[in-house]
Amino acid sequence: MAIAEVAELFGVGTTFVNKLRRLHRDGADLAPRPHGAGQTARLSVAHHKLLRAEVRRRTDATLVELRSHVAEQARMEVSLPTLGRVPRQLGLGRKKSA
Repeated sequence: MAIAEVAELFGVGTTFVNKLRRLHRDGADLAPRPHGAGQTARLSVAHHKLLRAEVRRRTDATLVELRSHVAEQARMEVSLPTLGRVPRQLGLGRKKSA
């Protein structure tokens, strides 16, 4: 099978296929490298518990109100996008109406 065919089959470039062939020929490990880990989570499990309790207490709380609650209770500033991911992470529903 030609290099171009292999590349097309796996949806990669021919340069990548050539690199793998060279690594294999040199006896290198072809296993995927571990993930780089990225940034650590800004909100801890304790923060999640705090937010879960507040959402249960005030089901109509907005993200801005939840951010204020975290600032008061945990003395920590959190961005709205970070806070917006929490309900999904906790398996909480989203209010559909205004």
